[in-house]
Amino acid sequence: MRTFKLYDPKIYSMILFHPGDNDQSKVREALKPHLKVQNNLKTDISFRDGMVLIELMMDLDPDTKGPMDVSPDLIKFRFDELTKVREGFLEGVQPLVKNELKAHTYTLVTCGSNDRVWLRTFSDITFLYKDKKEEHLDILQTNITYLNRILNRSGEVIVNSVNHGKVSGSLYILGNSQGRTDMPFLEDMLLEIDMGDVRSQTTYGESPIEVSPSSPYSSDIGEKKMYQMRQQYLINLMAVKSKIVELMLSQSHYMDLRDGELSEVFSKGRDLKDQIFQLQNSINNHMQLYVPSETEGKGKDKDFLDRQSFNAEKELLTRASVRFSLVSEVEHQIMRYSSTLHDIEQRIIDASTSLAMKTDGVGIEGLSYSLGELSRKEVDGTKRDLHNLLDELARSRDILSSTIEVLRTFIDTRQREVSEEMSRLMNVLFLVFACIGLADALGNFVILAIEYIFLDDPTVGEVLQWSSFGLIITLVPLLIAVIFLVMFFNKRR
Repeated sequence: MRTFKLYDPKIYSMILFHPGDNDQSKVREALKPHLKVQNNLKTDISFRDGMVLIELMMDLDPDTKGPMDVSPDLIKFRFDELTKVREGFLEGVQPLVKNELKAHTYTLVTCGSNDRVWLRTFSDITFLYKDKKEEHLDILQTNITYLNRILNRSGEVIVNSVNHGKVSGSLYILGNSQGRTDMPFLEDMLLEIDMGDVRSQTTYGESPIEVSPSSPYSSDIGEKKMYQMRQQYLINLMAVKSKIVELMLSQSHYMDLRDGELSEVFSKGRDLKDQIFQLQNSINNHMQLYVPSETEGKGKDKDFLDRQSFNAEKELLTRASVRFSLVSEVEHQIMRYSSTLHDIEQRIIDASTSLAMKTDGVGIEGLSYSLGELSRKEVDGTKRDLHNLLDELARSRDILSSTIEVLRTFIDTRQREVSEEMSRLMNVLFLVFACIGLADALGNFVILAIEYIFLDDPTVGEVLQWSSFGLIITLVPLLIAVIFLVMFFNKRR
């Protein structure tokens, strides 16, 4: 069996989520029934950066606190056991998660070792008797690759080196679970602390810190050294683990932002671009109605006095103005979220730098990314998408602005044409009323002339005769004037 010695191996399973209620006491009270102490399982709850962090910890062997023989198959057994427990926790946690978000899970296996045993290949005397190619490959696999395979991971193992003070270690990032295509980050890791560095560290049993004489370990030098080494190991382990948890927190913040507010911004921005495109086409189609046809005369062009066309233009201008305002609103949201992504990226850089995290030269599968670089790569991709959306909206806004100016200028020109047409019509009406007044005055003059000048004692027939003659003299100029006005009006139309 593939076995090797590890120091104090443990498995941590983390659940991270944004609570719907920001009252920490209420969240603790709601989680209390789910945090029951179980055999070989320890639980802890804390609040970090506005998120709830639940840690489930299981020892591979609760009775052994030092070196022990471990096989990857035992780790897989404990891993599956802890995963089932975690699923039960998730069912109880889900009602506490903020609306439209979900809880994020990570697993971290921690251990100490000598000479990086996880990168060693398994070989023994049985290798000489193996004939099948598949078995040869299984034997030649490194321990971490073998663990990755038996956990049924689809991706490759990424090897990172980490440092805390004078203690170094290796961080192995396992592949994604089968079917987890929605997970942008790798969520299962193994942290290996170099016990040679831990042993060589200055312990607090030496100057300037001394163990109290009443310590139960002061009488046994060997037991005292074992105790000191374990404390040094735990101190460095917790320090490195806390930075890895910070990376997990940053990743969880990013995923919540991506699935929540950023998803809405991207959806709103793309819909707005489509709406602007359709509106641009509608405006262009409307403006083409005023383009004179080569086969039609001027008299058949679009009527500027068409009320329905004028209402359509006002509606298009209103819609365009509203879209212009919406573009500005989305642009402000994009700039705000870009700043938030920059803060997340900076936290990832700080956590990675504090551990001197970098890709290891002995990468098993040849992947040249560290965990911090992988996290930054995902955030950078979203920042680029936001920047591209911002550029596209800016171009759409500029085009829309030009269209609005053209449409507004055309409407103003159209209104001036309408005003001039109405002015000409009013002038015609003034002429008509002037003609009517002139005809009335002329008719009265003719009647008075007939009554008092030409007739001394007229009969009824003479009155009718001369009245008809006067009426004709009055109406003929008026009729001629009206005919000329109508012809003039029709010609101007």
